[in-house]
Amino acid sequence: MTGSPPQGWPISPSFALARLRAGHHRFRTGAALVPAAPAGAPVAAVLSCADPQPEPMIVFGGADVFAVRAAGLSTGPAALGSLEYAVGHLGVPLVVVLGHTGCSLPPGSGPERVRATLAALRRRSAVLDQATRSGRCGLHGMVWHDAARTLAEVRPTASPAARHLGRLRPPNRASVRQS
Repeated sequence: MTGSPPQGWPISPSFALARLRAGHHRFRTGAALVPAAPAGAPVAAVLSCADPQPEPMIVFGGADVFAVRAAGLSTGPAALGSLEYAVGHLGVPLVVVLGHTGCSLPPGSGPERVRATLAALRRRSAVLDQATRSGRCGLHGMVWHDAARTLAEVRPTASPAARHLGRLRPPNRASVRQS
């Protein structure tokens, strides 16, 4: 990734995600960590599991992240309030829910837990939901694979209603006559 937005311009959620991906590439290749930006807002807020795993700043190659750790990716008042502070007051353009495959906690923190946590963040926080709907902030899921020491993207699963809506087609004459 090259370049950065001009000084003082807010960065987009996609630009923030690209910075995190570039940082993870640095981590995987053993390149030097990039020091955090001196006086800017963090590039992302990262909710990760409290179970032992690498720190998000390390996994993302030294990118300046606002790290929040909660057992099993729980969205209790402290974690939710911290993420709302990062988005509402620091202007963070991206919230990443970072699970991991080796979670020893009962709810776990693999891909399904990441999806459930992403949904809970929108459902439980008007601040995060509004920032996401307006496009000011993105929500993204990832899972740290302990054995491979790499990240994988977690794609949201469409609800049954959304899958059905995706198949809607304009009415044809036969369907209009049946009505």
